[in-house]
Amino acid sequence: MRVLMCGLLGLAVLTGCGGAPTPAADGGGATMDKLRERETVIATCMKQKGFSYTPSVSRPKQSDADPADYAAMKAARSKEGFGVFSAVVYPKPPETQAPDPNRATIDGLSGAKRDAYLKTMNECRVNALRQVDGLKVTSVADYQDQMSTEIENIDKVLDGDPKLLELAAPFAECLKSKGERVTSAKPLALSVRGWEVWNEQADQLGKAGKVTAEAARPYLAKEIKSALVDLDCGKDFYAAFVPLQRRLTNEARVKYGFEER
Repeated sequence: MRVLMCGLLGLAVLTGCGGAPTPAADGGGATMDKLRERETVIATCMKQKGFSYTPSVSRPKQSDADPADYAAMKAARSKEGFGVFSAVVYPKPPETQAPDPNRATIDGLSGAKRDAYLKTMNECRVNALRQVDGLKVTSVADYQDQMSTEIENIDKVLDGDPKLLELAAPFAECLKSKGERVTSAKPLALSVRGWEVWNEQADQLGKAGKVTAEAARPYLAKEIKSALVDLDCGKDFYAAFVPLQRRLTNEARVKYGFEER
């Protein structure tokens, strides 16, 4: 199973993935209304148990671009390749977010008091997920297990989709004919193949010491060339894979109490 718990479903404090939730702007539709309702239920629960808690709703960034648009993908890959060495050559500044209003409260506690706060907060969150979202969860661990199963199911759907399987075979053959390494012709494996190949290269380079932007540039040039070959071979595949993956992911996000991306 892919390790997508944090990235896919955006679980911050609840699952310990790190990163504080940030207050959202007004609006956002029915899903945002549920998020706000759930936070209110958590705050009420915490207050009843003697703890302070400020409702906080985070909103993921929405992209206006079509993630399966060939021209947009080509433009991105022409600069960033698969996104491995470009992170070194063109480092992005960390996103600035409003601080979690409950972070100071948590940081101000220690030992048994901190443990009690976090335990109660997770209990209240699980209660809110049951009350607001109708999820049949018994604990944070159960919540995570259910999402892990959901992610596995998404993977199975992607790897078993007849259209994707039909498109994956010529995609893999085209890559092989261009000298690209292909270890599996399954749709999911093909979708991450390039990133994995070049991430391996980055790991090997990193063993010799910190990778500088200067040292990474020639690798990025080769990575970009590889990424464009990958896109050219997989043009039809990505046009089908990306929308399906996005739809399944968003359905999972909504089911487990988060806004669509």
